[in-house]
Amino acid sequence: MTEEKTNIKVIILGAGVTGLSAGVRFLENGCDVCIVEKAEHVGGLAKTVVRGDYLLDLGPHHIYSKNESILKEMLDLFEKDEIAPISIQVKMLFHDRFVDYPLSAKTVLSQMGPKHAFYGSLNYVWTAFRNLFGLKLKEKSFHDWARNNFGDYLYGIFFKPYTEQFWGVPCEELSVDCIPQVKKQSFIQTLKNFFLERFASERLSASEHDIAWEKSPNFYPVKGFGAVSEKLKELFLSKGGTLRLNCDISELAINENNTYTLNYRNGVESFKEEATYVVSSIPVPSLFQILKPIPPASVVQSSESLKYLSAVVLYIVIQDRDVLETSFVYMVGRPYNRLSNTNRMQPKLCPAGENMLACEITCSFNDEIWKSSDEEIFEKCISHLESDKFITREEVKKIFTVRAKNAYPFYRLDYKDNLSAVFEYFKNIPNLTLAGRVGAFKYMDTHECLEDTANLVEELKNQGTI
Repeated sequence: MTEEKTNIKVIILGAGVTGLSAGVRFLENGCDVCIVEKAEHVGGLAKTVVRGDYLLDLGPHHIYSKNESILKEMLDLFEKDEIAPISIQVKMLFHDRFVDYPLSAKTVLSQMGPKHAFYGSLNYVWTAFRNLFGLKLKEKSFHDWARNNFGDYLYGIFFKPYTEQFWGVPCEELSVDCIPQVKKQSFIQTLKNFFLERFASERLSASEHDIAWEKSPNFYPVKGFGAVSEKLKELFLSKGGTLRLNCDISELAINENNTYTLNYRNGVESFKEEATYVVSSIPVPSLFQILKPIPPASVVQSSESLKYLSAVVLYIVIQDRDVLETSFVYMVGRPYNRLSNTNRMQPKLCPAGENMLACEITCSFNDEIWKSSDEEIFEKCISHLESDKFITREEVKKIFTVRAKNAYPFYRLDYKDNLSAVFEYFKNIPNLTLAGRVGAFKYMDTHECLEDTANLVEELKNQGTI
């Protein structure tokens, strides 16, 4: 339901899920909305790249939410034949064993082998008693947090190798926030319940952990996860929104009356938009590059210190078979962090009779991996895939890659100080909000981005801003 038109003009920077959903919500509250996007397509990280008959997502996203209204909102975007329910199963390859992921006490005791079960549980109990008597380590980094909560043994065999492989830096240099809060709570609670309260409890299976997608219905669009963004785009345009793609922004000027002027080009055509309110979902350093007047040098430096981790997903096409016997597998000691069995997500992502194995690799923008060709990345991966007996070189039919420059906020130790400086600066600039995974430098899944924009627009409405 759309309210009566107001004189509020909103400009949104970025046409990912955050920008598009925010645009829809502002339109429904009577605002005039223009979304400006740098790329030739919508979606950001939630996009599907089409390569002939193949639909390539940036990793195994899926539709879920514990928030029933948000889940309904996403499902209502689709007709019944455009989306399908799926079952998510996740494993981790640990010392040639497939174990349940995320790690739980049951995983440690029943799946990691007797040696790891003995030393892991013994060291965990010792750590718990040490913490009980006030000998807990001061938590400056992820290294300290993991040792405090799981002990040195589990940290050494599990948390340290995977975390350092994923982020590419020592755990001592990472903030605790490099693991989403919901996962941290689940790890700690299940281990505490098992070791300290419910020895031999059978209720700690992976299906009962309090992690979002494990307790929620899961769905996948037939045409790839990018269909979520495409449907939001259609809804946005149907409500009268303006969408500009392939744009180069030269300046976002903050006017004396607290309004904004955006200057940008779309190919050969130049545009000048006036706005009452601005939502930015673009990378924080990119926003500071276009702000006028130029912010203080110290704040600009803080914005430039906020880095993002990049990602490359290698898709390997093979004959149709259930390669992993699970939805996806987390890996340690390999060039890739996670393997996805795409036919378990949605078999129509590739032609009938074929399957795709997706190898997710994290890297830094313009490093060796990022600059590597598809063939070079394949060569880095195939020997490991063969030695793990997943696939053979001979059965590979085609390869593709998709790449994301700003895939993850990089939570180094000093990120909070830099992010605080950025938000403190914007406290003095009314009617401009940073939003979304990239724009607010906050790790969020798709459903959380929709919740974020719903809360933002509701708050602005309650304040009388819109």
